Amino acid sequence: MLYLPRMDTRFTSLFTHSKDIFFVMDMNGVIMHTNHAFRNILNYSDDELTGINIAALCHPADKERQAESQGSLLLNKKLVGYQSRIKAKDGCYFSIIWSVILNEDDNLIYSSGNTLAGMIGQSEDDIVQHTIQSLNEGFIVLNANWDIISFNPAFQAMTNLSLTELAGANFMEIKSLGLTESVESEFQLSLTCKKSIQVQYLNAYSNSWLRINIYPYQDQLAVFIRDITEIKMQEWVLELEKKVLELNAMSQYTLAQSATELLMGIERIFPDMICSVLEVDDKQEKLHTLAGPRLPQAYSNQLEGLSIGPNVGSCGTSAFHRKQVIVSDIENDPLWADYVGLAKPYGLKACWSSPVMSSKNSKVLAVFGIYYHTMRKPNKEELNIIERTVNILRVLIESKKTEDNIREQNHRLQTIANISSHELRKPVATILGLVNLFDNDDLQNPLNKEIIGHIDTTSQQLDGVIHSIVERTAYIKAFEADA
Repeated sequence: MLYLPRMDTRFTSLFTHSKDIFFVMDMNGVIMHTNHAFRNILNYSDDELTGINIAALCHPADKERQAESQGSLLLNKKLVGYQSRIKAKDGCYFSIIWSVILNEDDNLIYSSGNTLAGMIGQSEDDIVQHTIQSLNEGFIVLNANWDIISFNPAFQAMTNLSLTELAGANFMEIKSLGLTESVESEFQLSLTCKKSIQVQYLNAYSNSWLRINIYPYQDQLAVFIRDITEIKMQEWVLELEKKVLELNAMSQYTLAQSATELLMGIERIFPDMICSVLEVDDKQEKLHTLAGPRLPQAYSNQLEGLSIGPNVGSCGTSAFHRKQVIVSDIENDPLWADYVGLAKPYGLKACWSSPVMSSKNSKVLAVFGIYYHTMRKPNKEELNIIERTVNILRVLIESKKTEDNIREQNHRLQTIANISSHELRKPVATILGLVNLFDNDDLQNPLNKEIIGHIDTTSQQLDGVIHSIVERTAYIKAFEADA
């Protein structure tokens, strides 16, 4: 056992041999002492637990509630009935109800707890019990009156209700689930017809999509609830990308139209986003507005022709440094010092900009910008959509540029063909005709001198035509090399 010089020795003997789970941690959550019951149930050794932060053992879905509980502990110096899931060495999670005390004498936190057993009448050692307790998916059992008979921690976290509030609560009356009449009717159908049912719906209370699987058994229902908001968004984004790529492949759709369609789709999925795309010119010096369906037109006009630089807002700086620039507070960020006056009249508080690099990473094609009317930084979900949008914009821009280049290449080839069939043929025919008139029998014939003069003039014309062909051929070769 770890020697703890600061620990209150009155507690040491009491909890060392206790059958309850017990551990001591400092104010940062670092474990300093565990008893035999803690190590035995979770199957860790003393060395494996000593010095580890308790957050590393907590279930990811409980992290937010854990942060809230720490605030309550600091305020009230104790927590009673706090429930969390702790990961055992084999990866399974145990649901534990804790009693926690902040001892101000030694500034340590003492926690004792019991595993939550008895769900649907099974022992705590049953593998089914461990599985249900460890699920990220919410699980409940309902009777015919929709009363909650049992539930797992994931469901409790989903509802933001306490154990006391959930015990015996009526499922249909839980506001945080945002149940609709059509969803409630599916529950009734499952119970009445003894039929397994899956239903998806938008929870207006939390603005999230939930998927519910209902399994009837006798006069009860086993229900699994999962937040599928991220899955739905992935489906919408894939559908949007497919649509935009198809539109962009049509010759009648311009790059600006395709980009606008993409941004409008993203803004439908993320309503708080205000998106824009600024193209960077070939010299890598200036920005030009390509798309910004919800950006105020007057603001977009002021961005047109803006020079890129190390302190030119978010987009100009992103293009200059060729990296993502996240500005969460436009009004107080030094990058916006000279441009805050442009954004302020339109209530733009934050701007995140990401460069769209060419496939060969040789130049910046454009900058994808996202504005918000609130000060904020991107979350993981938003960073993912930014990355995907940058990638799709690269495809849109390069495919359209390739299409334009091919069109130009074809035009130049047609020009070369026209030169070859018309402009080249005329001087060649003239030279051939003059050669036939040349008097080989009398080289001193005055007519020969005149013929040679005409041949010289026509040869210069022919040289000019050939030079024009060479120029156009060089352009085509340069395009092919760049491609």
